Amino acid sequence: MKRVLFGLLASVALVVPSLAQQQIEKKEYEGYDDVFYTYEAMQCMRHEHCTVGVNQVKAKDFDYNPEIKTILTNLDKMGVTVHEAIPQYFVDEYRALYYSDVNRIYLNKRYTDDPGMFIRALRHEGWHAAQDCMGGGMHNSDIMPMLDANKIPEDVIQNTFARYGFDPTVVRIEREAVWAMDMPWMTVEALKACNSDTPIWETYFPPKRTWSYLYWNGHVEYKYGI
Repeated sequence: MKRVLFGLLASVALVVPSLAQQQIEKKEYEGYDDVFYTYEAMQCMRHEHCTVGVNQVKAKDFDYNPEIKTILTNLDKMGVTVHEAIPQYFVDEYRALYYSDVNRIYLNKRYTDDPGMFIRALRHEGWHAAQDCMGGGMHNSDIMPMLDANKIPEDVIQNTFARYGFDPTVVRIEREAVWAMDMPWMTVEALKACNSDTPIWETYFPPKRTWSYLYWNGHVEYKYGI
């Protein structure tokens, strides 16, 4: 499965931009404000054309939270950078994004100024990075499920349907990340597996669809079965 964008969605009312944000729009983005809160703005951020109001998040700034620091440390080892960005660069329902083609996570400051939302969004997008690793490694943009459906709680699956709809391709990916975002250290373990000397698919024995992908792309031998 080849995708470049995975986002954590929120069903919330619009928030009026702060005075500081309005000043940013006026001073820094004159002539560009017609693309704010659109998919074009997200692409502008992804291509690093829109950089004002985008700041990289560093592990060294989170000594007070071991889980966040460990997630960021492992993402850095994988070549994934994490950034906080002003809300103007996101379609309103997006809390965070992972672009697997450039190995970057973007967190929407509208939500991640809240510490609880920050760590949930980081776990969610960090899990997508682990799925990227499951897709043959971090050098491509393929993202693959890591867990059998019967391992995922039913309430998590129903929550995924409510957030993302019923497209099976999307659900297979997102239900794992929806589960991980509320499970402390679950994402950490997946990222550590990616960074280990053993391929991640030998630590997380993947579902049949993922195993088939790994086989046909030369990552596993037939003897392990499909």
